[in-house]
Amino acid sequence: MDLGITTVADTDPVVVSLTGELDIASAPPLAERIRSLIDAGRTRLVVDLAGLAFCDSTGIGTLVRANNDCLLQGGYLRLAAPSRHVARVLAVVGLLDTFPTYQSVEAARRADADALVVAGP
Repeated sequence: MDLGITTVADTDPVVVSLTGELDIASAPPLAERIRSLIDAGRTRLVVDLAGLAFCDSTGIGTLVRANNDCLLQGGYLRLAAPSRHVARVLAVVGLLDTFPTYQSVEAARRADADALVVAGP
């Protein structure tokens, strides 16, 4: 399955929605899209994971690098609406503690602490 990337850049923060699979084959286009946003001064990003079915270690690395790049420019990267499977992967690798992941895009836009995704038992 391919990765679909949709960007809503006329909002602050910018919302980048992903569908399909984020893996070694599809991570480069996402990295390029995020790099182009950062280069254009758009450093406040919400990545909508609601349509993401799979994420491998390359995809995770892409998100971590994007987060670091946003932070270096005074912005942020927030994740939103991961499926149970993707949230579990994020929890296992410790990303839920690394940068904020919210239950919905709207919660991520508001940085609603009550809507953070937390690692389950």
